[in-house]
Amino acid sequence: MFLTYWEILMRNYLYILALIMLSGILAACVSETNTSNEIEKKQQKLSTTVNQPAVISEKKEKKDTVWLKEKSLYQFEAYDGSYEYTVFLYAEDEQSSFNENLGVKNQVYTGHYSIYLAEKDSTIAYKQEALDEEGTTPFIFNPSLNQVYPLNLGNKTFITILQPSENENSKLLLFAIKDGEIKKVHFSEDLTTIFGYEIKSIYQKYIQTAHLQGDQEWRFITWEFDEKAMTFKKKDESTLKGENGEKWYERWSEKSEIYYPFQNLELSSDVIEKAKQGLPIGSPYPIGTNIANIKKTEPIFIEEGIDAGTPYVMYPEITYYYEKTTGIVTAVSIPGERVKTSLKMIKSLFGEPEEEGYDQLNGEKRVIYNADKYAIKFLADANEEVRSIYLWKK
Repeated sequence: MFLTYWEILMRNYLYILALIMLSGILAACVSETNTSNEIEKKQQKLSTTVNQPAVISEKKEKKDTVWLKEKSLYQFEAYDGSYEYTVFLYAEDEQSSFNENLGVKNQVYTGHYSIYLAEKDSTIAYKQEALDEEGTTPFIFNPSLNQVYPLNLGNKTFITILQPSENENSKLLLFAIKDGEIKKVHFSEDLTTIFGYEIKSIYQKYIQTAHLQGDQEWRFITWEFDEKAMTFKKKDESTLKGENGEKWYERWSEKSEIYYPFQNLELSSDVIEKAKQGLPIGSPYPIGTNIANIKKTEPIFIEEGIDAGTPYVMYPEITYYYEKTTGIVTAVSIPGERVKTSLKMIKSLFGEPEEEGYDQLNGEKRVIYNADKYAIKFLADANEEVRSIYLWKK
């Protein structure tokens, strides 16, 4: 039996109408589900806020934040996860005087300072006990020096307070916000002073401190934060002596983005396979990349110059060598501090090298492995500790 034109038209109309009604029902269900989820999230957030206030106020002295903004010696924003705060450093007995050093007069402030913590945009700040627990000796601050500042790692702020010590060292006190209060941050190893006033933040994950032992030995220590223990644990340490140490500290202190390379790479058997493709370990840029593109993406570098006729750009973790006329990268060098290994381990991992030798002039040992159109060279000191890894196009 054949359907007439009007019967077919009516059947299609009913089919379309059914689809429209079904779509409406599904949309209503989705909307109701989304609304329920939003309500649930708001309830969870409200519950969290009720159970964990942004700032603990119980049994704490409080002050008006407008007043503190006028009276505090230091103030800055701070973070703990999704919470935003304002931190104040204030002393009831603050006194100021002038200190003359090398013909320059600087205003110096002394007093028994306390930290006050307020939720961002709040009118009330609450006095914290963390700094009061450091003893009864008055603090000394010279605003011309970088003695108090926030140090941000990810979504957490560390409150850095430094006091002058002997031989250009500074006594370090570090605090952070946890569960609505400011608490002292500890170190896994004894760390009472640093050289100067600077601490480096690296990758929003690590911090690095510099130390001068005697007159000649420089130590660069990299730390990783353990949130649960409120402790910085040592990740790596490197020691440099003499002029090399002084040169590196000058670099280190010139720019906040510059740090001393530390162990953050692990050698594996696929290093040679990657080298065959011109891919250096620890770098996203293969050999053949134009140096202009690298500098555009990473504009902060240590130095650029010419080494044995070849121009280069040096970063903390890698140095790129390139053709002067084209700008094409032809070789890279990676500091050995990033792998902290020996020639013995290299041979164990990659087998016997194609070439092995010793440079009497600088006391370096070398092993070279072929990688098709490329070659990779490991340079080591007299103790066979790897000092650099060099990959180049033949």
